[in-house]
Amino acid sequence: MTFLIFPDHATASQLADSFDWPSGAQVLSHPVSGRPWLAGQLPAKALTVHRGRDRCLVTVGVTEAPADAQAELDRLSAPAAADALARRFPGDRHVLLSMAGLVRAHGTLSSTRQLFFVRYDGIDIAADDPELLIQLTGATLDDDAIPARLLAPWTPWPFTDHVMWRGIDAVPMGERLDWDRAGRARRTRWWSAPEPELPLEQAAAATRVALDEAIRVRAAHTDLSADLSGGLDSTSLSFLAGQHQRGMTLTSWEAANPADEDQLWAARAADQLSGAHQVLRDAPAWFSDLDGHGELEGPFAWIRTRGKLRYQAELLASRGSKLHLTGHGGDELYTATQLFLPALMERPLRALPYVKAYRAVHRWPWRETLTELNRSETFASGLRRTASLIDTPIEQYLRKPEFGWGIGYRMPIWATVDGVEAARRQLHRTADEDPQPMSPHRWVHALLQDVRLCGDTIRRVSRWTERSGVAWHAPMIDDAVVEAACSVSPWDVAMPDRYKPLLTEAMRGAVPDEFRLRRTKSEYSADVYAGVRRMRPQLLELCDDLELARRGLVDADRLRDLVIRPPQSSFAFMPLISTLAVESWLRTVDGRSARNNEQLTRQGGLG
Repeated sequence: MTFLIFPDHATASQLADSFDWPSGAQVLSHPVSGRPWLAGQLPAKALTVHRGRDRCLVTVGVTEAPADAQAELDRLSAPAAADALARRFPGDRHVLLSMAGLVRAHGTLSSTRQLFFVRYDGIDIAADDPELLIQLTGATLDDDAIPARLLAPWTPWPFTDHVMWRGIDAVPMGERLDWDRAGRARRTRWWSAPEPELPLEQAAAATRVALDEAIRVRAAHTDLSADLSGGLDSTSLSFLAGQHQRGMTLTSWEAANPADEDQLWAARAADQLSGAHQVLRDAPAWFSDLDGHGELEGPFAWIRTRGKLRYQAELLASRGSKLHLTGHGGDELYTATQLFLPALMERPLRALPYVKAYRAVHRWPWRETLTELNRSETFASGLRRTASLIDTPIEQYLRKPEFGWGIGYRMPIWATVDGVEAARRQLHRTADEDPQPMSPHRWVHALLQDVRLCGDTIRRVSRWTERSGVAWHAPMIDDAVVEAACSVSPWDVAMPDRYKPLLTEAMRGAVPDEFRLRRTKSEYSADVYAGVRRMRPQLLELCDDLELARRGLVDADRLRDLVIRPPQSSFAFMPLISTLAVESWLRTVDGRSARNNEQLTRQGGLG
């Protein structure tokens, strides 16, 4: 699904009329003026449309209109008053309103439904896919944005909201686009994180309602399938989905580690569910699909499993699934981390047991722990501190306490001196702009950053798997679910001796206790080693012709050494994933440019 949003303006109308729309494209018009408003690939099942005398509200995606939506729309006094109504559309959707020549639009908090915009011919145009805007404007690559994308284990916010193409912007979390009658758009905030003060029981009740509604809407929309890895997140979704749709295909991956116990738990859960449990074997290895045939938007975070995703999507499509549920987002929302501790230090004596617990888990020295807890920093100063640490080994992150605004970001050991310094300059430039965090509480900001990363990845995974006919959805990062997770008091969920207490409490009565209260979890480093071993010839061939090396950002010999002699710690592979993601994306960009140049040459020769 790809579309463009035009303001209610004569220039936009001329531009839309000049487009060579593909067969099957649909155009919705602004009320009153009749000018083009929303245009692109818009399947009827993905649209809800409510029209009034001088107004029209549209949602694009998987949602359900509240019963009084039309009456609420008719009562609106101005577009800005539509926030309350827009928030009542559950699921995964864009919400757009055109009213008396004014236009507004926004996606989801997580960016599973994102908006990008650009100024063109004096007006602002938006799209759900930046590739449409790149093609429209001929935007050029922002080379200065590349080095920070090598940071591992992933790129920190706000870089994830920075588009890799000059002149094109993404709408940040909690903001919308508001167009005036001159066709100019401004960003307006419609959502801010709530104060984290709800007791566990209340936050769990809100979580349960939000998750159940998220799945109900999807089950009413189309035929579902679901991941059933054996972990708490996917097991919870599978049991909730089973209440709304029976006979789903439930998928588990065969792990490289034969002692992996998640597979046993998945099989036990499947015995209590109505769906057909499919263990996926003989799938492509990790790192098996690195060719640059992806999309222009930017590096794809799940490059390591792109081949497996395509394999899974094709199998699910053959089983009749149209929409696949994944438990991604559960770790981001519900895992207790040390970033809770600064919020608790407002009451030091009450916080002491929490500090002792984390110190025992991580074996931190007391002096360094207390020094770190007493350090106060703004988000901007946190970016500067990150810049000073990016060339220290990533393994050191586990040995020392860090209670900043996120995890310890590191550049790969195969990054060149120039690559490290370029990333450092980028961090300092951003810090100099004094960006404000998404919440004043470090743990809430980190949660929202991770949700944003997850949503961006799920959106792009779905764009990839929809080629096989199956959309990918993560109900745990729907807006209402995210808001409930942000609202819980840290005192109730921060202690590391409880596994995902908010989710386990929310699933009381929905998931059998043997699964809900499970305290163990498998890890998948064996899959990384197996993938590198199996794909070593292809990875070495890649090292012989690295675009990143040509740009002076990566030392190909040092990267080759990791492929030949894998390290003992799987943490050393985190930078490999980000490096391969950037490399594959650059090859896509270069390949697309070469094809375009070849086409222009042929056209010139014919002329």
